Amino acid sequence: MRIKHNGRLTVAAHRGDCYNCYENTMRAFEAAIRAGAAMIETDLHLTSDGVIVLIHDHTLDRTTDSTGPVCDKTLAEIKKINAGDKYHFDAIPELEELLRLASENNVMLNLEFKEYYSEENEARCIKCIEDALALVEKYNMTDKVIVNSFDAWILEYVYKHYGKKYMLHGFYPYSIMQNVTLNPEEYLYCACIFENGNKSYYDYLNSKGIEPWIGAGVTQRDKLLICIEYGARLITTNNPSDVISKLNG
Repeated sequence: MRIKHNGRLTVAAHRGDCYNCYENTMRAFEAAIRAGAAMIETDLHLTSDGVIVLIHDHTLDRTTDSTGPVCDKTLAEIKKINAGDKYHFDAIPELEELLRLASENNVMLNLEFKEYYSEENEARCIKCIEDALALVEKYNMTDKVIVNSFDAWILEYVYKHYGKKYMLHGFYPYSIMQNVTLNPEEYLYCACIFENGNKSYYDYLNSKGIEPWIGAGVTQRDKLLICIEYGARLITTNNPSDVISKLNG
């Protein structure tokens, strides 16, 4: 399974169009689609009653009008929390809401799993993986979903239980990831390069058949073009319309 890249660089929206909207809200996801993003990246957490919701941080403090860990709130409590501002109420979405939107608009998803592995959190970690993939199957999105995490335990779990059914996204150098026990080159489809100006990283990943991707720190047109020359295939950006304009300019 491979992504069909169109043009010089596929554009993914980081937490939706988070430059123009509040991050990881349905408003941000819809704006990303209107901007022309081919993919939406988002972050997965479980509520206390086991529902997958989309929020970047482990706590509510930075992005909402509430406080405390996401995992301490029920879904009913989460839905009353405002991830927007006093003029616009933006609810924290459920994963299923985004899957429905993406399937209706033929948009790919990059799902970053934030229920990290520990002995104490193993059951929740596995539940988040299995429930998310079951929803992906429900919406026939298997070939349009990237499974992403800084925790290699999650990627290795998917690989061990599903083989290469899902495209797996890691980070390079691999030391950025935690809980690495297998060689990531066994299973990675792509890896986000942190030192995006280091051509040797692109060369190495390409030599292993792993797509080099770049992140939101690349915003200048000249730098975008250099990354493309080095072999970048996708950028995850906070401002998709801006990057698309620069690529087409």
